[in-house]
Amino acid sequence: MFFTHIAWLLEGLKRSLTTYTRLPIPIVWCTEKQSAQPAAFLPLVGILVAFLSAWPIFVPAFDVSLTALFMLLTAVLLTGAFHEDGFMDATDGLVGGMNPEQRLTIMKDSRLGSYAAIGIWFLLALKWLLLSKLLTLSDNAYAIVVCWLATHILARVTPLLIMHRLPYVSLGNSKAAPMIGRFKRVEWLIVILPVFALIGAFHAIGLVWYNIAFLIGGVCFTALCLGYYCYRKIAGFNGDTLGASEQCSEVLMLFLIVLFFSF
Repeated sequence: MFFTHIAWLLEGLKRSLTTYTRLPIPIVWCTEKQSAQPAAFLPLVGILVAFLSAWPIFVPAFDVSLTALFMLLTAVLLTGAFHEDGFMDATDGLVGGMNPEQRLTIMKDSRLGSYAAIGIWFLLALKWLLLSKLLTLSDNAYAIVVCWLATHILARVTPLLIMHRLPYVSLGNSKAAPMIGRFKRVEWLIVILPVFALIGAFHAIGLVWYNIAFLIGGVCFTALCLGYYCYRKIAGFNGDTLGASEQCSEVLMLFLIVLFFSF
């Protein structure tokens, strides 16, 4: 029983890494093979992405602008722009569509619209500026790594909260549908453990418990606002809107962390 449960968790982790990153992990997608929901491992995937994309911090030749640029570039390459792609599709559909059906149709269109182009430009510019500002405010490499971890861990909790509260909507068959469902208690535990680990890490860099509380509050606020917006626009959520929520939450996390270091 114990080893069966471990295998169930490991299979979920492998599916999560295969889905949300471009890491070359061998896996056989078998519907008969039981696994934990891959989405439950999103915060753990965030830890991996943050650690692997933090390498520019330790390159003395880079100034803050180059460091921020290469951190963002590495994160995008590791995830295959998975969440950024969802943000662009959601921006085109939610803003450009006139009714729920048209919005969902636009999101399925692979072509890039003007709303997506403008939105992704501002999104990436904001992340680069905020990350550059953070690197300017602190010369403690460990503190920057912890803040980068917090950004990627907490931002990936936002779509999970939206999944928990809203119904899934789609036009026709969807690749994301089999991966959407209510979490079991053990799956929520997988989500929460990395968040609790951040409390100790924040304490080590001189930030206190209410800093992490503000960040968690920001995650909940983003999930609430975007969840309400999605419900008004398409009566639920889909994979693209989840990606958009993760990206918006990353920007908010960086903004709040910059505020912490500014006062």
